[in-house]
Amino acid sequence: MTLNPSSAPPAARVAPAVFVVAMLVVAGVAIAGTAAYFEFHPIRTTPAAHIAQNNTTNPKSTGPTTETIVDDLGRRVTVPLNASRIVVLAPSILDIVYRLGLRADVVGLGCAPTEYGLLSAYSPNQTSLWDLTPGLCINDYPTLDGQAVANDTPGLVLASTITSAADVTMLTATYGLPVVILAPNGLQGIVGDVALVASMYPGNTMALPLEVSLDGALTNASNLDTNLSDNGDPVPSALLTYYFDTGGYYTYGPGTFGESLIELAGGSNVAGSAPLTYFEMNATVVLNDEPAVVIYGTSWNDPQLVSGETVQNWTAAPYWSQLNGSVHAIDVTAITEADPSMILTLPLLEYWLQPTLQTSP
Repeated sequence: MTLNPSSAPPAARVAPAVFVVAMLVVAGVAIAGTAAYFEFHPIRTTPAAHIAQNNTTNPKSTGPTTETIVDDLGRRVTVPLNASRIVVLAPSILDIVYRLGLRADVVGLGCAPTEYGLLSAYSPNQTSLWDLTPGLCINDYPTLDGQAVANDTPGLVLASTITSAADVTMLTATYGLPVVILAPNGLQGIVGDVALVASMYPGNTMALPLEVSLDGALTNASNLDTNLSDNGDPVPSALLTYYFDTGGYYTYGPGTFGESLIELAGGSNVAGSAPLTYFEMNATVVLNDEPAVVIYGTSWNDPQLVSGETVQNWTAAPYWSQLNGSVHAIDVTAITEADPSMILTLPLLEYWLQPTLQTSP
């Protein structure tokens, strides 16, 4: 299992060659491009314990009104408890917020100022499921519109490392807004982020069942991985790809969230020995490697990046008809955004990779 090393979430609307280079920029630096947050890789940090300390007590109530937490970058942030107005600056974070039943509290979202509006950051499926409207968009490219964030009068701002350090400083120093950074250190770190957000909403009844579900999915996958090793069962080679062009397939190298998903689900990453964490794997190399399982992402949100990269469009990928392994489509956000949906897709990946050992989810 490979759950930690370096990071860099890339932007979506960038030419593919630039796109790959952008993936290698260190975490915490603003990525050139749009606010389409595809968080492919665990961040290289020493994860701080998410400690909480009551700060301010309302004399008219029996409980505190604020607490100090430690976010994923080790920053101590004093936040209001049960903030009723939230600005969310990454789709992976909105996935957590939605699953905790807090969607109605969201008053603003980071989106690029393009003709695609919400689709610069959120897929059509996410937009529909989360009931998102253009009025929620806050310009966050090339820099975040701090005044627009402040105009929404949020009690809490939740951001990923795609939000630059300068923008975080602007929000905190200029506008006095509490900004919490979520940057999970591997798949288990996603569960920690659920707990962190839930700690700011004491009494939330959806947090524990969600954490139990996520821990269960990770435990089951880990047990499968261990049993395969102990029993010497065959481990199929797998290609997990989120984009293609005429040259080949964009995929995940060593130490990435993508590789973690493959290995936990009972497969072996065909790109596991690649010299880069994210790169285009030459189509001829893919054909020669003969992956036993091909899992590919569809439903890209940004029509300018991929013109509706649908199941049908993938048939135009190089040598597609000559790939002899089983081929499966999955919503690209499930394999590119480090959030609960990524963990909850593991049973499906396990079934595709180990169909004789796993039942259909």
